[in-house]
Amino acid sequence: MDKRKSVLNTDRYDRRRFGQILEMSDRLQELNQKGKEVMPTFSPLMSDIWASLYKVKPSLLEEQDFDQEFKINYYFMKKMMNEESYHHSHKTTRLDDLSAALGTVSYSEKVYEWVDEQRSVNEELQKAIQEALQSEKSLYKAENMQQEAKDLLDVANQNSDKKAQESAKRKITKAKKQMKEEQENFENAVQQIQSQLTQSIEQNKKQFSERMSAATDKAKQSKEDLINLLAGGAGNGESELQKLPLRDQIKLAELLSKNGKLKEIAEWAGRFKAIARKKQKTKHVETIERSGVTLGIDVERLLPVELAAYKNSSTKLDFLRRYAEHQTMMYAPEGKETLGKGPIILCLDQSGSMKKLDAQSKGFALALMMIAKKQRRDFAIIPFSNSTKQGTFRYDKGKIKPVDLVKLAETFLGGGTNYTSPLQKAVSIIEEHSRYRKADVVFITDGEPSDHHALRTYTDPQSGVFTKIKKERQFSVATILIGNDVTDNNVKSFSDKIVRASDFNNDTVASVAFTI
Repeated sequence: MDKRKSVLNTDRYDRRRFGQILEMSDRLQELNQKGKEVMPTFSPLMSDIWASLYKVKPSLLEEQDFDQEFKINYYFMKKMMNEESYHHSHKTTRLDDLSAALGTVSYSEKVYEWVDEQRSVNEELQKAIQEALQSEKSLYKAENMQQEAKDLLDVANQNSDKKAQESAKRKITKAKKQMKEEQENFENAVQQIQSQLTQSIEQNKKQFSERMSAATDKAKQSKEDLINLLAGGAGNGESELQKLPLRDQIKLAELLSKNGKLKEIAEWAGRFKAIARKKQKTKHVETIERSGVTLGIDVERLLPVELAAYKNSSTKLDFLRRYAEHQTMMYAPEGKETLGKGPIILCLDQSGSMKKLDAQSKGFALALMMIAKKQRRDFAIIPFSNSTKQGTFRYDKGKIKPVDLVKLAETFLGGGTNYTSPLQKAVSIIEEHSRYRKADVVFITDGEPSDHHALRTYTDPQSGVFTKIKKERQFSVATILIGNDVTDNNVKSFSDKIVRASDFNNDTVASVAFTI
């Protein structure tokens, strides 16, 4: 009879589903392998951690309902599930594959760290772990010996070979004896491990509780980082996550946890997206300011006299006739922004001096992309410097794939500053792709250009190629100057609006960029 390894009310579905999650997660597989080297029952413990987070009503079994070698798992799970942080976390992880998987990684990491630390300072625990691991190997070897002997006995019985039968039986007896001895050694070692770990937790309850709380916070932050990277529209990153296969969600979350640069970009993206949503909301209010009267059928802007006509039975019919003919009076909107609702092209300086603001600038770019996605506007990023490796990233309707997020995060050109090249690339996009007509170009730099002569020729207000195409294609340019080492002398010729700031985390910058 198979041992009951789970100390929770799990069923076949729970155990099979965790097996699938384990197969999807490189980090869980790594922890599973490492954990077995410090605690023989670590694999079943990970499965129980997942079930405790995923199941709607997880509960501990009675001690007589599972094999006693898993008693330490019972103790860990009881401690974990009694923590306030666990109960708070469970509200968001139940029936959520990704949240439960991230939580399993975090809690498993903390348990592994705890056991590993304890064995480094506790010789008895270290000795017991080594004995348990050795006994487990010997037990496995004895089980194989027994099976091989049984196979030999089957062959001997088929051949009616009494000598071979007796030899096989002796081997089976020897293997059984060895299995019994190793099982007893293993159980004694596991009991010693249980005793030492239980004692360490009881003596350090506060520290253990803090570890469990930290695990909850880390799992929550991992999910938030994903949402910050992928969120669009009104900020509902959950819906964006659901569009990705679970395997990709887990892979991206693990990449975030290992890639500090990507994580920093996600954090900045979260801040800038919150600011962008606020600016977009303010812009919406501004665009419906009442500054005159016109004719139309926008209910929100109808004059009070028209609303009164609708409510009055004697004038309601006349109101409906005029409304159908677009002849009702309403307040005229007055938009404060100068740019339109066309595609967005971001020319982003990636010269060496921008390295310190690289994560911030990419978080800023993702916030702009969120606006594009919400408004179904095409979006392009043109990183620039004087490097020959410059490229262009285009995202239809502002949609970006996880692999492209990683590529964007890892891209940095370095070198000096060249203005002409990114402006030429922007023009190429606008001319080659009809959807980019009337685009909103955002040009960001922190340095003076090294291509003064070419720039002056290309952007000359009277004869420049850029000026001519800009007028024909009806696109606008908003320029953001970062820091004190750049003047507006070289951007006036091609910019409709110019703002200056010390970095991207500036209200003026947000007001210009996030209201286009």
